Amino acid sequence: METAVRTLNAYLAEPIEIGEPEVAGPLAVFPLFGPPAQFEYQSFAQGHGHGVSIKELAGGASVNDLVVDNPTGLPVLLFEGEEVLGAQQNRTFDLSVLVPAHSTLQVPVSCVEAGRWDGARHAEDFAPAPQAAYPTLRRLKNEAVLTAVASGAAVRADQGAVWNEVDHKLDALAASAPTRAMHDGYKARRHELGELTSACSLKPRQTGMLVAIGGECSVLDRVSQPDVLASLFEPLVQGYALDALGVADAEPPSVDDAETFIGSALSSPTLERDGIGLGRDVRLNASRVTGAGVVCADELVQLSVFAGSGRADALLHHARIRRPSRTRR
Repeated sequence: METAVRTLNAYLAEPIEIGEPEVAGPLAVFPLFGPPAQFEYQSFAQGHGHGVSIKELAGGASVNDLVVDNPTGLPVLLFEGEEVLGAQQNRTFDLSVLVPAHSTLQVPVSCVEAGRWDGARHAEDFAPAPQAAYPTLRRLKNEAVLTAVASGAAVRADQGAVWNEVDHKLDALAASAPTRAMHDGYKARRHELGELTSACSLKPRQTGMLVAIGGECSVLDRVSQPDVLASLFEPLVQGYALDALGVADAEPPSVDDAETFIGSALSSPTLERDGIGLGRDVRLNASRVTGAGVVCADELVQLSVFAGSGRADALLHHARIRRPSRTRR
């Protein structure tokens, strides 16, 4: 069932604190610090060595679905935009999902390797990638999922738009990518990416990042557990750096500007719906920000916010006035 009542501030026991940015050329990363977490969980990267697996569907692979098996005693957070490599083609998660402990769950994904569909590798486990999707692609997917939620359609990204965006990025990078794999774009520029990411370091108790590219706030990523962020930090920063390639150097926003961006996100109206796994999926869209997250046990477990395009302000209003019988899953 969907509701649109609270803002994200309702799920934070204490305000998010922001530190001074680390700057490399056009990229500036502000560390974020949040209240101590109560809800316990792990990332896929953490659980992968303890038996957590991701596979193609057993009865026949689907481009836009994977199956996660979590035999451990902790829920697994699949982070929106996180990439997994292998099997029939590389994928990214369309939204953040908490897979319950001791459970198996089917989750929506997007292909980021349009030129490969290798049935001989159907039974292969997926592996964590050294990078996540870059913010431009993640924002595109987020907006498509918001549109789907508001219209009552299946909660998925637009696969055609994802392929088009990956193609555009690979061409811009002049990357050799025989199977049109997003992963090859990162491989082609790993040295330049390293020059940017080497300036970004994880701080004690850090739970997120606010990222500016070319002097403008671009994306905020947050989880409630510092150790989970530690396992996601390098892949996320690789994505930020990829979007920063070719952008002119610029003065980073002030801490006051960064606080304004965060405040806008946390005070925006949200649309909530039952999550695919544990907890609730929350969506926000305002004139300045758009984004999504996961709330579980009245705690904001995960959040991704993107600089708003201003193109979908009416979506949440439309969703709020729809009859509950039409928005129930």
